[in-house]
Amino acid sequence: MWLMVMFDLPTITKEEKREYTRFRKYIISEGFIQLQYSVYAKFLSCRENSKKYYRYIQEVVPPGGHVRLLMVTDKQFGEMVSLYGKRIEEVECEPEQLLLF
Repeated sequence: MWLMVMFDLPTITKEEKREYTRFRKYIISEGFIQLQYSVYAKFLSCRENSKKYYRYIQEVVPPGGHVRLLMVTDKQFGEMVSLYGKRIEEVECEPEQLLLF
């Protein structure tokens, strides 16, 4: 499963810019990768993990922020097409899992 975070946060005042930076750094620290400006995604092993991130992200959304969370299957994510001008780019791949013994 892939959890996508899409957000629009106000950045008019100095405090709003700080809140934007704090939110962005938080989702990056949680392992989300940037797909586009203000669109991040993270591969999760199961649906239950996404619920955990729903709660975490809900706690750190800045006042006045607009955040959307979308969960898609690996198959759906893999069918995404990325267009850069006229050329087509490969979509991000699912990360390899680590085995701990």
